[in-house]
Amino acid sequence: MSSKGSRRSLSRSNTPSSILKKSKTLKSRLSEIQNTPTKVRFVLPHSEKVKSILEEFSLNGVSREYEQLVIMIRDAELTDSDISALLKEASECISLLNQTLRLFVEALISIEWITKSVAVVSEYQTFIVDLLSAHNYHSKMVIEKLVRLFWPSPVEPDWPDGMPTDEDCGKYLHIHTLFNILLAIVPMCKELFLSSISNQFPYYNRSTHVHEVYVHNLLWILEYQPTLRPEILRLIFSKLIIMDVNAPKEDIEKYLNSEEDIFAMDEDSKSVKTTTTGFTKVNRHELAHTLDICLDKIFNHLISECYDCEGLHWEKTKKLYFDILHIFDDIILPTYNLHHLQFTMFLLGSFKHSISEAFLNYLWKKVCNLNVAPILRQSAVNYIASLVARGNFIPLAMLKGTLQQLAEWIHSYILAQDGLEYVNSDIRSHSVFYSVCQALFYIIAFRHKDFVTSKKNITFLECLNLGKIVTSRLNPLRVCQPAVVQNFAAVTRKYQIAYCYSIIEHNTRNTLPTIYQDEKGSIVMSNNVLDAFFPFDPFILKRSGKKIQPIYKEYEEFYEETSNLVEEKKETTDTDDFLFNDSGSVSKNKSNQFSYGSSPGFKFK
Repeated sequence: MSSKGSRRSLSRSNTPSSILKKSKTLKSRLSEIQNTPTKVRFVLPHSEKVKSILEEFSLNGVSREYEQLVIMIRDAELTDSDISALLKEASECISLLNQTLRLFVEALISIEWITKSVAVVSEYQTFIVDLLSAHNYHSKMVIEKLVRLFWPSPVEPDWPDGMPTDEDCGKYLHIHTLFNILLAIVPMCKELFLSSISNQFPYYNRSTHVHEVYVHNLLWILEYQPTLRPEILRLIFSKLIIMDVNAPKEDIEKYLNSEEDIFAMDEDSKSVKTTTTGFTKVNRHELAHTLDICLDKIFNHLISECYDCEGLHWEKTKKLYFDILHIFDDIILPTYNLHHLQFTMFLLGSFKHSISEAFLNYLWKKVCNLNVAPILRQSAVNYIASLVARGNFIPLAMLKGTLQQLAEWIHSYILAQDGLEYVNSDIRSHSVFYSVCQALFYIIAFRHKDFVTSKKNITFLECLNLGKIVTSRLNPLRVCQPAVVQNFAAVTRKYQIAYCYSIIEHNTRNTLPTIYQDEKGSIVMSNNVLDAFFPFDPFILKRSGKKIQPIYKEYEEFYEETSNLVEEKKETTDTDDFLFNDSGSVSKNKSNQFSYGSSPGFKFK
């Protein structure tokens, strides 16, 4: 019975179904083995053997042992002792490591070393220094490999409050220590380094953390290589400009408003989503968030560079100002549709009145220079108007000096035109003049409360002879922004400085568009109104905005009781009335509001 039973059980075990199950199990086991990444144990050949392998390949150009050595270094799982032994053997053969052994050198420098022990890190740094001192052919490859380490791991979370962890600080410190040595002893490393950090700068739509870490490391370099500051800051600004122009304020505000609506509907389930990686993803404008984080790092760098425990360090501040001024002149001033990056100059100007005054003088020279393109002269005067209006650090004396400069220039321009028999009032012929007039009207409308505190200041406004400006044959009220004109007219009427409403009414009845042919031969119809470009309009980024808010002046609404053109009182509001409110809740008369969103700015042809 037992033998029969055993035969039956054996026959059941060998049925086709059981064989098929075993076959599937075997296949799945093989598949798991094949898909599992293999790591071989590294066994370093004897030192004389390593040297002979390298010598043989250098002489013959072909060696199977050399290929196996390179593959083993590249693919093996190396311990600290393995790396230490390998670097020691390679250092003894440093004279052989010319361009013929490039693959061997590349495998060596590609070793993951920044997370290893202090001894291994020191040995790696020594090997790299010795290698480039003996063979500068490898400099480009080494620099590129090291710069690539400025990129964080894809699964690494964002830094809390923008500050790196102690572990990350330790890792990047090893890289910067090595860079500091290489830039000092290898002359060609400077150009290679600048080229590499430019080529490997993250594309603008990469994740926030990638940009955060990369910009942090570039600013870290300035601590031990201050001579590279102009080039590195220019690189950072040129990349952040791309983000800024691709993140319009209108889009950012839509995200901010939608986020508020989501929190209002369901704070727990709608506002925060968890990704498959386990990290929290907040509903936000990602590009604006990246720009915000990077700008915050720039602002922190400016503050830490200019201030120490004793206060403002004036010599450092002056050098930094001139470095950034060159960048502003070359990159920021000519850029169309910029929203936030120009606030670096705003922040710098708040450090000391001398900086604000120097910046205003630089801009004014640009306005008066006839060799500068008109579009840049217009942009410069708009920067003057916006800085003086928005900076609460601008003293009254500087404010009055700016207004006097603008008014004197306007009067001299009008005087020159009065000598002509015929005056062409086309906006294209007098674009700079009209922009200077708009700047004057804008500042007076925005900062009028600074002048009504005493009779002396009101007398100063009267001495500007604003009545002659508004009644000139060039008729600046006709081409200035309606919001600026209406607020300026209300202020000057209340304090009896000038009367503009009859001219405004005449312009309203006689407004006709201008049709002309541009340089490309296209027919263009113009409404003969200046663009509403005020570069220091409200800063809406959250984290970096915390450093702008204390030095920023919000618009204080002006109330006019009655007027032939304005029949209703403006409603009280807590928002900045220079902002355009599409819902109409700020004011029933939208033409009386200042708005940064009503014009696209300056277009370059």
